[in-house]
Amino acid sequence: MTKKIAVFVVVFVLLFSLCSCGFFGPSRYICNPDNVKSVQIVRLDRYIEAEYEFEYTVLHEIADRNGFLKKLNEIKQSKSWGPPLSIDEGYVVVRIEYYNGDYDFIYHDSQSFTRSNKNNSGYFFFDKEEFEQLIAEYIK
Repeated sequence: MTKKIAVFVVVFVLLFSLCSCGFFGPSRYICNPDNVKSVQIVRLDRYIEAEYEFEYTVLHEIADRNGFLKKLNEIKQSKSWGPPLSIDEGYVVVRIEYYNGDYDFIYHDSQSFTRSNKNNSGYFFFDKEEFEQLIAEYIK
């Protein structure tokens, strides 16, 4: 019996350590400014189902990408282990476009990541108050 408990403890410790080392993906959203072509604050106007894309209106083009992304990366975050929430029409989000053509739509409790023309949802939660305050700094 003691041997079974010892094996269970070892397996549990290994699984826990693998999970905490990013086994299930990153635990934070971090954007590397060196890969970023542009940063915009946009309003999502309409989702085009056939194209899996949003039409959007640019509310503000961020000139100081590095400064903005530094502030975004510093916002308190957590990660959801449940199904990701989807972004929706009418949301005011951060749109980050990368030099390779990929882009992100970032909202405080949901994200949409386009990588190699494939859409994915994010599991990251930004502190709502801090996120909205950052957006408000740029669209007054």
